Amino acid sequence: MIPPHADTFTGRQLHRTAFRPRHEFTGERVAIIGSGAAAARLLPGIAAEAARVTVFQTDAVWILPRTPLPDALLRRLPQPLLRTAARANLRVQVSDSWLRHRLTPDDAAGLAVHNSYYRTLRHPHCTLVTWPIARLAPQGVRTVDGIEHRVDSVVYADDADHVVRRLTRAGRLPASAIRMKETA
Repeated sequence: MIPPHADTFTGRQLHRTAFRPRHEFTGERVAIIGSGAAAARLLPGIAAEAARVTVFQTDAVWILPRTPLPDALLRRLPQPLLRTAARANLRVQVSDSWLRHRLTPDDAAGLAVHNSYYRTLRHPHCTLVTWPIARLAPQGVRTVDGIEHRVDSVVYADDADHVVRRLTRAGRLPASAIRMKETA
């Protein structure tokens, strides 16, 4: 997940487990690089401190608001119901159609639970970038479209602990099921 030429970046580089947002990013321009699930967990705390936050989303995820229902129930509910609920949540919370398009996952995607990710992304000092990263430059992150996004710190975020469930499109098996079927 670390982009090419990371050693040329002159700012701080942190993994999500290496910090606790408490005035660590006050007044800084921060890049969060990772999936939507991990960004959902990190963005609100970092955005509360930073002057500017740019989320470089590697994969979009479906997001449902936190409810008093246990995650175990979300793992048992039918996929079409969860996908419909997550799509409705996105439509209600994100009125900008272009931002909504960039937040909409493709075929197979994870499902995360969070209350303020979409709301925080709508803040004027927060930006979502979905172009792939070409490399880290000395003063920021360069995407494949040639734009260099200047930042003071980069936070790498993975979603290993943040996805509640994987959702697939109707009629398609997840890759793990296909691999299991092929080896049987």
